Amino acid sequence: MLGLSVRCDHGAVTERLIRTPAERWLGYARVLEARSPDTPPERLRVLATDGVRPVRVWTARNPNTPPNALDTLAQDGDSWVRWNALLHPQTPAHTLQAMADQEAAMSRPRWFHVRSVIVHHPNTSPTLRQELLAVGACRTCPSDTCPGFLPFRRRQSA
Repeated sequence: MLGLSVRCDHGAVTERLIRTPAERWLGYARVLEARSPDTPPERLRVLATDGVRPVRVWTARNPNTPPNALDTLAQDGDSWVRWNALLHPQTPAHTLQAMADQEAAMSRPRWFHVRSVIVHHPNTSPTLRQELLAVGACRTCPSDTCPGFLPFRRRQSA
């Protein structure tokens, strides 16, 4: 690492790591590794804790990422990483429960950004699904017109 760059944006001080060209290339190589469907689950577990954000995002998108790595990614400090972990069809039920609880605690009562996805996730427990439907996480359920969440519908019908 070359050092830190400190920047002030409208009163907020942010720190940004300045990486060497060699470190950037190594990060790019790890992104390619995280994207590859041939990467073994053991390696994906390691990549789930990588310091480079795109590596973690692509690890969350990899179809072979194991559930315990998805659990780690769902607790990441970066919202894009958490979102991609949520969209993975193998995200464990206990992780979905924790994500739903976190959104419920941090948001307004009628805000269902994460919970509207969880209600249609294939690994959502029936109990959690009923709780989410009862509070209105899906505005069209349980009617026959509910399309579900499209990425999950495609994967289930394939």
